[in-house]
Amino acid sequence: MSAEPSSVEFVVDGLTYRGLCWGSSSLPTVIAIHGWLDNALSFAKLAPLLTDYRVIALDLSGHGLSSHRSPDSSYHIWDDVPQLIGIVDQLDLETVHVVGHSRGAGIAGVLAVALGERCATVTMLDGMISRSFENDDGAELFRSSLSEKGRYTSRPPRIFDTVEDFVTARTRYGFTRENAETLIPRALRQLDEGWLLLSDPRLFGGSYVKLSEATTNSFYASLQCPVLLVLGEDGFFTSKEAQQRVDEIAQYAAQFSRLMVPGPHHFHLEGDVVALGEILKAHLSSALA
Repeated sequence: MSAEPSSVEFVVDGLTYRGLCWGSSSLPTVIAIHGWLDNALSFAKLAPLLTDYRVIALDLSGHGLSSHRSPDSSYHIWDDVPQLIGIVDQLDLETVHVVGHSRGAGIAGVLAVALGERCATVTMLDGMISRSFENDDGAELFRSSLSEKGRYTSRPPRIFDTVEDFVTARTRYGFTRENAETLIPRALRQLDEGWLLLSDPRLFGGSYVKLSEATTNSFYASLQCPVLLVLGEDGFFTSKEAQQRVDEIAQYAAQFSRLMVPGPHHFHLEGDVVALGEILKAHLSSALA
């Protein structure tokens, strides 16, 4: 498989989704879903390693080169799912593998539920179908999220004076320079006055509601395809509570497996990506077992 991808574009429900594609249309297809404020280039290192598969990494709505959602819309993890199903339909796929990272892992899980038997495997990289660890006060969460929406809707576009300013801003959140530099071609657009951040400011706001534990349990229980959760040793799910949640998932998902790999939250960009590629190829092939 060539390391150089081709561009893809889909129009669903009036929204344009753009992305990158590695591999031939004759191969089994993997839909790759990036995390919060990332874009399709998040899979630039991993996708070329998944030989024998066509990998389509999409910019989700509000990210990268894809459309922003309308002002009356939101960015819950399930909001992209109808359009993602539409893309699978446009590709005329009987079955598809789904891979997601972080927020994209939650979207991947929900998409797999919606696809049902059409989902061959689902892989979640340092992320899970959403459940509120940090705020179980639903009323307060709802009020604060509505307030945030107004604040972020009125926020002017973020323009960096230089590309280096963007890199510096991202590294403040704990990401490496390499991580930031990888995403730049689909994260910024050059204007006369500087470099425009392409992500929708509303993405900084919280979700109005969180899926309950009972709901996420039912989602996992509905998944009959092989489910793989890969967590980073220095990722976002190292707490005792998170590990207990992983144990609970194993009780509901019929074909569930987990792995802990060295590396930070973005281990698919900053860790041993070659080893991760071998892990994923073994998991993807399990659909044929």
